[in-house]
Amino acid sequence: MSMVLLLAALRTTAALAPQRLVAPQRRGLVRLLSTANVQDAPAPKRKRVKRIRQHINPLASKQVQPAVLADDWFAAAFADPGKPLIVDVGSALGGWVVESAADDGGRNWLGLEIRPAAHDVAVGRLAKADVGNAHFLQCNANVDLARILADAAAAGAPLERVCVQFPDPHFKKKHHKRRVVTPELRATIAAALAASTFVSPSAYLVSDVLEAATAMRDEFRGDATLVEVGPWNAAGWLEASPLAVPTERERCVLAGKGETSTAPGTAFRALFTPN
Repeated sequence: MSMVLLLAALRTTAALAPQRLVAPQRRGLVRLLSTANVQDAPAPKRKRVKRIRQHINPLASKQVQPAVLADDWFAAAFADPGKPLIVDVGSALGGWVVESAADDGGRNWLGLEIRPAAHDVAVGRLAKADVGNAHFLQCNANVDLARILADAAAAGAPLERVCVQFPDPHFKKKHHKRRVVTPELRATIAAALAASTFVSPSAYLVSDVLEAATAMRDEFRGDATLVEVGPWNAAGWLEASPLAVPTERERCVLAGKGETSTAPGTAFRALFTPN
């Protein structure tokens, strides 16, 4: 309050007796008043950045509600719904789907993401890319995948591949039940691959966390309708990715920047096709 009174007095003095101030005094008073005006002005509000949650409980009641989809959603999603279909389970911010679609226009690319905020970012990226062969759905794959794949088949899309790339490992043992690859998800994928009209459909699994990758691979190995294919490296994992474009997470991992990676620069991969 004392500073406000002082500034008011200075302004009054400047207004009533400007002729009594010599030039240096006037310049000093102007600088002081200018500084005061800046300090008196309210600070601009900082724009709040919405934080995207890295983890989500897929078993929560609101997460197990089926996605609301129109009967013809698949046909409306793609310029040519009859192209071979690649499905990315857990598409995160959508970078891989958008980049793949731009790189390969001969296929349709569908990203499934459970987190609404991440899905919104992906949709924004897709709008900027302006491609007609990619689409995103905000859904829980363990709830909606069977219907999604059935809708795609009904629209005449041959299923080429289902990818599960670097899913949330849910490190705590009590949270392993939250992992995306469950017996139900594996059975859904296996049935869709067996019914696909594509020449050699497949399921591709990859993680930089050895225990999580092993759990996914073991789940798929336990399905008698699927066979694991190589070539494999010395550790028994798929030697190289079958995909032309790496995910953002994969680039990070292979550069040795994956903080939670089991082995820096290493991704553990597996590929399965119908038996």
